[in-house]
Amino acid sequence: MASTAVDPETMIMLVLFRGPGQVAMTRCLVRAALEHRGLGGYADDAEAITSELVTNAIQHATTDIGDKIGVTLLRAWGGEAVSVVVTDPSPVPPVKREATATGEHGRGLHIVEALSARWAWNLEDDGKAVYAILTREYSSHG
Repeated sequence: MASTAVDPETMIMLVLFRGPGQVAMTRCLVRAALEHRGLGGYADDAEAITSELVTNAIQHATTDIGDKIGVTLLRAWGGEAVSVVVTDPSPVPPVKREATATGEHGRGLHIVEALSARWAWNLEDDGKAVYAILTREYSSHG
């Protein structure tokens, strides 16, 4: 059955716990899932977006070692679009901050915005979902 925007295909779904190594492991799994489906052209951008969204969730949305972060990678429009969705237990919206030239923080959502066709967030029953949609038009390698 062909994927459509209405009926996206889940390529990978993960549940992460706050801890070291989660971001790197997730990036590797996202890349592997995309390459396995013949969508390797999205891998660099999807890895960077996943890294930023998971890092934000770990830093800003979890307070307890038991807090879970969800990562879902979806294929839509027959492979013409890929979506990265990161869920966390906090209902607090993501904030795009102004980065300073020497600061180490504040660039994450700017990176997500630059690499995706669109990004947004939604309240969920148990927190929020932040997502980014990548299309061939916006992919740096597509």
